[in-house]
Amino acid sequence: MNAPVKVVVIHDGLIPKVDPLLIELNSRFGEQEVTHFENSNQGLDHVLNNLNQKMIVLLDINFSKGELSGIQVFEDIRKKTALVYVILITADEYYKIKNEDLILLINHDAFAIENVTSDYTKIVSLVDSAAHKLDARVDSVLEEWITKQSKEKREKPYLKTKDGTSHTLNDILMSIRQQTEIGKQMERNILKLAVDLLARQKTTLDD
Repeated sequence: MNAPVKVVVIHDGLIPKVDPLLIELNSRFGEQEVTHFENSNQGLDHVLNNLNQKMIVLLDINFSKGELSGIQVFEDIRKKTALVYVILITADEYYKIKNEDLILLINHDAFAIENVTSDYTKIVSLVDSAAHKLDARVDSVLEEWITKQSKEKREKPYLKTKDGTSHTLNDILMSIRQQTEIGKQMERNILKLAVDLLARQKTTLDD
């Protein structure tokens, strides 16, 4: 059984238990799986301290003076992991977003950008789509499997590369999150194994 997806909303303009977006997210994913932060710094800390969970971040672009902007929060998340889907929401028109910020978001795989004043069901639909993709991603499945292993097992040498370097499961997890070549190779190997199983006509699910 897949672990539930956590939805982290970082937005200072949504009123808990009143805003229709938060109400719908709680209804769709469960109140225990949805966390709302008005302060961007606190929201970022929560995300970075819970990378062992499957997570979607719904992130406002603009915050009050003295807080990190949504772009800065996005950058800091991407420095740690590529496996958290981030959906940017803004009350501004898209043309007001700086070109360099748009390029950054595209190049670092922002899942989507949506106007918060639009029909909130569009935003919920985007979160739903991200949750489905998160369940289906090979790298996310690997991340989930590794984080379920014991601390002792994660710290032991697990595989060797062609140059003789040993890597623990923790090393592999970091490589997957940061999409280094070792992490990508692990993903390719898992996909090859899956294709091999299909070729052998192993069709029983959840084995």
